[in-house]
Amino acid sequence: MCGIYFSTSRDDGSHSTIFSNALKEIWINRGPDMQDELVLDYDAGNIFFAGCVLWQQGENAQKQPVVEGDFIILFNGDLYNIQKPDSMSDTLWLAKKVSECSNVNEILSLLKLLEGPHCLIIYNKRDQALYFSRDAFGRNSLIIERNPSGLSLLSTSRLFARDGSSSLELPPLGLYRLKVDNLKTCILHPWQPLNEYTEQLIRNLDVAMGWKTVIESIISPDWLLKSELEFDYNLYKYKFNKDQKNLYDNLISQPQIKTALSTLDKLLSASVESRVKNTPPFCSLCIRQINLKNVCRHAKCCILFSGGIDCTILALLANKHVPAEEPIELINVAFEKIGKQNQHEKLWNVPDRNTALMSLNELKKLCPDRIWNLLEVNVTRLELQQKLSTHIKHLIFPLQTVLDESLGCAFWFASHAAASTSRVALVGSGADELFGGYSRHRKSYMRFVGNENIRQLAVKNELELDWQRLPARNLARDDRVIADNGKTARTPFIEENFVRFVRSLEPNQKCCFSFPEGVGDKLLLRLYGYKLGLLDVVFLKKRAIQFGSKIANKKQHATHPSVHL
Repeated sequence: MCGIYFSTSRDDGSHSTIFSNALKEIWINRGPDMQDELVLDYDAGNIFFAGCVLWQQGENAQKQPVVEGDFIILFNGDLYNIQKPDSMSDTLWLAKKVSECSNVNEILSLLKLLEGPHCLIIYNKRDQALYFSRDAFGRNSLIIERNPSGLSLLSTSRLFARDGSSSLELPPLGLYRLKVDNLKTCILHPWQPLNEYTEQLIRNLDVAMGWKTVIESIISPDWLLKSELEFDYNLYKYKFNKDQKNLYDNLISQPQIKTALSTLDKLLSASVESRVKNTPPFCSLCIRQINLKNVCRHAKCCILFSGGIDCTILALLANKHVPAEEPIELINVAFEKIGKQNQHEKLWNVPDRNTALMSLNELKKLCPDRIWNLLEVNVTRLELQQKLSTHIKHLIFPLQTVLDESLGCAFWFASHAAASTSRVALVGSGADELFGGYSRHRKSYMRFVGNENIRQLAVKNELELDWQRLPARNLARDDRVIADNGKTARTPFIEENFVRFVRSLEPNQKCCFSFPEGVGDKLLLRLYGYKLGLLDVVFLKKRAIQFGSKIANKKQHATHPSVHL
């Protein structure tokens, strides 16, 4: 995980001043292991590059920016599918590959091969051409800003008075390219064909940046194509049984469902494995020591843990791949209950704390030899307001809603756990969007009475809309707030091959809304958890973290602007 910063300016030193004065503290939090800067002159002014590194891959931390031939590269992410020596960082590997490209088509061919969360900035000194992108799922943050002096691209920005400036999260639509001496036109090579939603994102970008985006050749990575696996089962054909365990036993015994679960297991387990193994063999404490030859037995991986089905499955799979002698941290956050100041023992008795304790007991039964460190993070209302008003609001920027405030604060305090030594945080993001876990998915089915095909189409459309909105609603913000605590957020459910498989399934092969809540929503994932041995957590109803942790008030409207941001 890294923080990357690029800016053009006609005013010598203006971007450097902004960077050093307003962003340095946040930057070092995000990349504590190494920082570097570079200033380059060009025809119309100068360009400022900066990178900070949280070392996760390679034998040593890789300094950024990286200069290779005519190219200057800034990279934030993890590439999981490339063939390289273990001693080489993915940043250096990518920089060398970019330096071999002689035209834009070769750069596009390179991007087409990449799998893993990433943001990329490439500057060609010879052509004064700038290329920048976020991966197709938008897992890592990249903010784009336009001001009277020029253009900036940065992992994390800061909320302050901005005369004539515009800031927004860069839509993860493909590879953008432009000439730094001409900010009136931007060319976009989309990851995939555009639709009404993504075309609107481009219109919003054009207005904010004051340019016109021109669409050229589509990149179309192979993993974006529909999976060739086909299943003919339909979860709605099975009758509901009040004996829920008997119902699940029957479902997982069906040959087609069994095959689907086997594929799910293979892909998700591989995703978790790559995300817990691609990290240095040192925790956040030991990595600061001068002598890194000592063996570190502290926790290096944590799960942001509400006790729900998604994070408990991730914990169970992490147990398979984390060395047996290392603890795994389960971080659970609770916010002070309003109006309970005289009952201290009940202050933190929130729903997510109770489910976390229940799910921990299941994990202990299934994995008795593992040391599970449940870290209970308790946040008072005073601490919440102080941190939000002085620090967290800058990380959430440029987002502004009540939901952004609630989720941003919940993830920041969880990843800020004082006793945590981990540098990798597994997050269950994407499971609800993929498997149909939100109440609105159920409502879309219940809204139509009669024609089953119309009902299934309504669910399919709702799932598709949620999937498209996921980068803007969650992922970049979560990346910013978690990275601020020296942890890399990794989302095993949002892995290219796993997503390709799950999105190839029909809605009636993933969820069944004729079954009750806690049984039919995310049914395929619940069946998978049940098959792994989770006999209780699989029947818990979905509960959003902002309500389970008691940070949010249900009377607030999630999409309304927050008065604190």
